[in-house]
Amino acid sequence: MRNNSALTLAALSRKSRRPLLVSLALLLACVLGACASVREPLKAYAGDPLPESELALVSGDVFYRKDWLNSYVDSVRFIRVDDHQIDNNRAYDELFLQPGSRELEVYYSWGMGARIGLAPAMVNYAASREAISQVLILEAKAGEHYFVRMKPVFSGHGSDINSLDYVEFWVEDSSGRVVSRAQKDEITTNT
Repeated sequence: MRNNSALTLAALSRKSRRPLLVSLALLLACVLGACASVREPLKAYAGDPLPESELALVSGDVFYRKDWLNSYVDSVRFIRVDDHQIDNNRAYDELFLQPGSRELEVYYSWGMGARIGLAPAMVNYAASREAISQVLILEAKAGEHYFVRMKPVFSGHGSDINSLDYVEFWVEDSSGRVVSRAQKDEITTNT
């Protein structure tokens, strides 16, 4: 009798594990699908597509802030490269550039990672304010990967977008060396 009841419990245990395994498999498929749908960098130059080895890749910084109730996503967005405006600039975190002297206009984007409490009202307030941006000059080299970094400077608590004074932007190469920085008097503030 004990063996029969032990088999029944083992069978029930397997049956109860099946939904968990199916859920885990679906979650894994979603995660892998999200990885496969990573956006391609924007081709921010005129003419035919060139091999990546003949281009410079520029990535915008993204980082997350969290307070006790909300999480925030801060990111660098690209407005234009040289004289070419970037349409739908929130869609691109990276750009391919031809080598040479390039003028990059970037701005600070602040958003919600989780919409909880009154924080969406703060996001709407921030969106209605003048954009905080800078123009950076980059001597782009073929085959190099550059990173546009940012540091938001707040007069109050860092989770209160209303206390944002200005944002510092700079460009680093793949070794972490600063290769471009806007002059302090070029910083656009929200005052």
